[in-house]
Amino acid sequence: MSPFHALIIDWVLTSLWPIVGKDGTAYFSPALFCEAGLLIGFVTLLPWLLACGRWKRLLSRRVVYPLLIVGLLAGALASLALTTGVQHTTSANAAIMAQIEVIYSAVLCAIILRENVGFSQAVGSLLVLAGTGLIMAKDLSTPRWKGDLLILLTPWMYQVAHIFAKRLPADLDAVTIAGGRLLFGAFWMLPFSMWALCHDPRWNWGTVPAIYLLAQGVGMSCINHVLWYVAIRGMELSKATAIMLSYPALTLVFSWALGRETIRAFQLIGLGLTLIGAYWVSILVLRTRRIDQPPELFLET
Repeated sequence: MSPFHALIIDWVLTSLWPIVGKDGTAYFSPALFCEAGLLIGFVTLLPWLLACGRWKRLLSRRVVYPLLIVGLLAGALASLALTTGVQHTTSANAAIMAQIEVIYSAVLCAIILRENVGFSQAVGSLLVLAGTGLIMAKDLSTPRWKGDLLILLTPWMYQVAHIFAKRLPADLDAVTIAGGRLLFGAFWMLPFSMWALCHDPRWNWGTVPAIYLLAQGVGMSCINHVLWYVAIRGMELSKATAIMLSYPALTLVFSWALGRETIRAFQLIGLGLTLIGAYWVSILVLRTRRIDQPPELFLET
């Protein structure tokens, strides 16, 4: 599969995460849902990890330590925070609020890579803040504001996780990276799962809950990660990021088509502002990074 085709499929899968997460937590507690998803995703990849010596590379000293951090931040903490957050807000709002990630990327670029934040980048960031702020302001009078806030505070974890992922050997393939993220994510998730078993042990057996578990494990946790790593290792990062930034629009369409919510005017305005601002900031940051030095941060899925 070509990197571009991998990215397009991943774009569609990524747009479904808020819907799968919200519907799935109707049957399972967030921690148990995430833990099961990570384990199912890892088991799905296990045959490929056992082949060609990938398993040994996964546990080698040069690979295991960065992947432990990636698993903690991107595999466990971010997944749990996003799944918990989307439980308290709408699927469309969650997708829009997650676009704040480009600002985290710009801030980390300024701090770690010493990149200057120019006027154009500041304007783009303000557009993202305006769009997410509009959603947040409209939800302040409802219980949804807690979910919106949790999602706003989460995406930095993906950015920091990638700093450690960049320390991985360049020849490490997408399946091995995704497998490590899932394995160590499941490991770090264990304390939260144990807590959930004592305080929120929601777990439903049945056909519909099983479908959501498989969607989370095979779709969101396995295929999604592998496709993303295939895409960004085989095509220009700026192009991959620009395409992926538009996924909240597809989330909004899916949510409406599935009858999950009615599209409201403030969501469309917030979506438009965040997409324009996120695209603007992403292109500016990635263009500067491509000229000055190798990329260190990117939008994660």
